[in-house]
Amino acid sequence: MKRILLGDSRETLLSTLEIIIKHWGYRVLAAPRPGQLLGFLQDAPPDLVVLGSNFLAEADSAFRDLLARQVEEHRLPLILLKGDNAIACDLPHAELEIPINIFRLFTLIQSFLEATPRRNLRLKVQLPGMFYADDTPCLAEVLSLSMHGLFIKTGCRVDTLDRMRVIFPLLGMHSEVEIEGRVIYRVHPGPENNYMQGVGIEFVDLSTQTLNALEDFIESRLLGEIADSRSGARDLDISQLRVHNRDLPLRLAPLSPEEK
Repeated sequence: MKRILLGDSRETLLSTLEIIIKHWGYRVLAAPRPGQLLGFLQDAPPDLVVLGSNFLAEADSAFRDLLARQVEEHRLPLILLKGDNAIACDLPHAELEIPINIFRLFTLIQSFLEATPRRNLRLKVQLPGMFYADDTPCLAEVLSLSMHGLFIKTGCRVDTLDRMRVIFPLLGMHSEVEIEGRVIYRVHPGPENNYMQGVGIEFVDLSTQTLNALEDFIESRLLGEIADSRSGARDLDISQLRVHNRDLPLRLAPLSPEEK
């Protein structure tokens, strides 16, 4: 499991980031003070360091010198969370604004830690839907969704389709979207995938309204999943995040039978 060191004196921000990054499957070692993180840094080079710029400003020379050596000698990737009490950092690093954009956070972590990084935050879903093949409607189920594409499972023939028009509801938001897309890969039925058939679709020509609706839905579902976790319900602070639509109620509990 990839190991991430996380340091920031803003403890609500620290706990919120720790919960989110753990939800994505990484091991997180977090601390609000540099002295607490120094031991972890001395133990073995981590895979990624995420620090508040104020945290780095408060660190002594021992911490900063060790961090510099590991960044230079081990090509240790560094992300700085921008803040008011910042110091100049001449080490190679990426920056994140506060409040945190979770889509940008995901993309950065993927780019630093994964051999084949995902460009977009992808959400596992089970949404009923349909698509049109030569003006004929076909039932389908959306199994994964991002801001730029989706994967659908269907029993209809899809081996000759290059473009598709897909319609599916955004459950919990009382709306549905209709999206045009191009087929970028196909899954053919066989014993290795329990005879599932489906296609991966990349969206084309999304309207601003549809893009905003997808972002609202993905944010709401993702933060709802995290809040449902053992620690998330206690420590997740939405104010630390750049939520696209703050008027949208986040799903902080499982879907009701009516929503399902």
